[in-house]
Amino acid sequence: MDFNRTILVTGSTSGIGLSVTQKFYDQGFNVVIVGKVKNNIIKKLKNEFDSDRAIFFNLDLTNVNNVKKVISSSVKKFKKIDVLVNCAGMQFVSPIEKYPEDVWRKLLDINLNTAFYMTKYILPVMRKNKWGRIINIASTHGLIASINKSAYTASKHGLVGLTKVTALETAKDNITCNSVCPGFVLTDLIQDQIDVLAKKFKLSNEKAQIKLLQDKQPSLKFVKKDDIADLILFLCSDSAEQITGANIPIDGGWTSQ
Repeated sequence: MDFNRTILVTGSTSGIGLSVTQKFYDQGFNVVIVGKVKNNIIKKLKNEFDSDRAIFFNLDLTNVNNVKKVISSSVKKFKKIDVLVNCAGMQFVSPIEKYPEDVWRKLLDINLNTAFYMTKYILPVMRKNKWGRIINIASTHGLIASINKSAYTASKHGLVGLTKVTALETAKDNITCNSVCPGFVLTDLIQDQIDVLAKKFKLSNEKAQIKLLQDKQPSLKFVKKDDIADLILFLCSDSAEQITGANIPIDGGWTSQ
């Protein structure tokens, strides 16, 4: 692989997105770090990445003008963007009848619309460069459903559909688009669900983790963020040039059931 490349990861100030960014940075990539967080988090990250090889944005990507700003500023600094990872996301759990409509719109905006905006405005950059890799972080919920997760499941199914269409539209252009569909990863989003279980059933954190996993993930182990980053790195390699439009589970057997 030619490592003289640039990767842009949305939602890269924490969790899976930050792990992916760190993995590619360690491999010699320039990195574009984007999130909507407190300024002290960005300040901390700036101490971890060389400013010559990193650029930071603390803004709302549901605003199309902000998307354009991120892309134009990144291209100005690094000349091109080779890899896009759409990782920004949120979760909210509620029965459909009680699901707040404003939360539904916000979740779809962050999980799906942002990925569409990023893809729309970054594709011309990749076409000009005659090379590109787009990876959408979907979820097992891009392939199957769970109760009380209507907006999340709808957004992730939509992301899988966007992946397939993008792959078809770029199939002849040395650009690939795939989605990665993780099961339970121990992120802040999942820890919130563990905390709810621990409180509801009066369990320790460890037992609440197992209770969460045993309902869905046969391995009874969380997917590691580094394993997701490794899979994405492979999808950007020459060996994966004919993998496009794929939706790849990494879920400890969840979707095999």
